[in-house]
Amino acid sequence: MKTLTPEQSMYTCVRCGACRGVCPTLNITGREADGPRGRVLMARSLLEGEIPVNQEIKEQLDRCLLCSACVDACPMDVQVPDIVMLAKEQIAAATEMESFHPKTLRLDNSQNDMKTTAKPVRGLKDFLFDKVIADQKNLNKVGNLLWMYQKSGLQKVTRAVGILKFFPEQMQQMEQIMPEILPPKKRQQHPEFTPRAKEQTEARGRVAFFQGCIMDMMFRETNDNSIKLLSKAGFDVVTPKSQVCCGALHHHSGKTDKAVELAKSNIAAFESANVDYIITNAGGCGAAMTEYEELFRDNPAWLGRAKKFTEKICDISEIIYEKGELPELVGRGERVTYQPSCHLQYVMKVKDAPAKLVKSVENAEYVDLPEKKYCCGSAGIYNMLQPELANEILDRKMEKVKETDSAVLITANPGCYLQMKLGVHREGMEKVIETKHIVDYLVESIDRAESKR
Repeated sequence: MKTLTPEQSMYTCVRCGACRGVCPTLNITGREADGPRGRVLMARSLLEGEIPVNQEIKEQLDRCLLCSACVDACPMDVQVPDIVMLAKEQIAAATEMESFHPKTLRLDNSQNDMKTTAKPVRGLKDFLFDKVIADQKNLNKVGNLLWMYQKSGLQKVTRAVGILKFFPEQMQQMEQIMPEILPPKKRQQHPEFTPRAKEQTEARGRVAFFQGCIMDMMFRETNDNSIKLLSKAGFDVVTPKSQVCCGALHHHSGKTDKAVELAKSNIAAFESANVDYIITNAGGCGAAMTEYEELFRDNPAWLGRAKKFTEKICDISEIIYEKGELPELVGRGERVTYQPSCHLQYVMKVKDAPAKLVKSVENAEYVDLPEKKYCCGSAGIYNMLQPELANEILDRKMEKVKETDSAVLITANPGCYLQMKLGVHREGMEKVIETKHIVDYLVESIDRAESKR
């Protein structure tokens, strides 16, 4: 557990500037308000009541990626994302109560003030977060609709007729790079128990697999490959059926009560699994669950249970590299680079394992990505809420990707995967660079080696 609460941490910033060189938004705009020090000052002023809740402060705090690169660089361990989220909770509460300052700034140049415009936006966001993302059954229904959209010919018609031009540009682009959704029959519940591969004579441990929400709907093949990879590496794998969404998006949006509700469900679901580790294949989900203990800091009834849960969270690349034993990995002579997940490297502190696993693939050349410390601009749904700034961050990232002259771009998080694939699409390089989750890349390397025997 962190030693200081966000309320305490915001007073420890000494404005030394160590965070300036790692903040992606400050790097793009050069504005102090878009940097960690500026955000801490704004959040502190808001929480102390020196400034009222208004649209300007909301927009500035919303521009934070919550990537935690600043925390990693800070000598005082100032928890900037936690401080920003605390301020956003206050903004969310004020929005709910409609208790805005009379001088609230406009959402745009129209006559609607912040609270009037916020209602429908908040309503849609609440519906998506609480009725879709947090409900696996409803999310599966969305997956079925997306599968039908792709396979029925409707997607081709939609593109041909030009219907997408009526949607925001970012949504148009995301539709272009949306992964192929597996049919409903292939998205049934995972086996509750998957034993280690037959060729593994020595058991490496008993682990539980966290499947996620959007991950299991949109990236089901990667989840299937994750269980396969763990089995190949010598682990017995348990996949609890009652697990739910990790709550990351809810927490980052100031919906702490819902995040706590989801956390309780997951803690209870994994307690009976009797495992050594709880494995994630998405840096954002893993980071959110490592912070469950913080959610129950003031709840003694759940604090001990949350602590035991968070102590078992481990990324799939870390567990396989440190404790697993993979079979032979063979590439196809490709040049490969890796874009780290911010939450994986800065919150979960997994910085080397993914790259080391990729480097272990025979007949493949690994190239380090310049400026890999910077976020790609995905940050959950940041690229949808802040498209202009996210695209500027992405454009800079793609310039660095080009420098590697790689044929495969590896990621370790679904959001990063989609964002980097979008970058490849925007650059018109789909035939040059292939974007892959590290799990899929490793499983393909194993399959290739086995086919050559």
